[in-house]
Amino acid sequence: MKKVYQPAIILIILLQCSMAAALKNDKVPNSKIKMLNGRYAMLSDFNDGGPMIINFWTTW
Repeated sequence: MKKVYQPAIILIILLQCSMAAALKNDKVPNSKIKMLNGRYAMLSDFNDGGPMIINFWTTW
């Protein structure tokens, strides 16, 4: 019986954590970023109101 309850409790906790993160709704400020070609662009130029993934990287 313990084997049945333990995964169920873990699943409930994980679902509650993910729902809390999804409801937070933080907005990224509209920032000016430098593109690879040297020109500048605003973040709002790439976002149509939906979610956005920004990948920051560098070469060493």
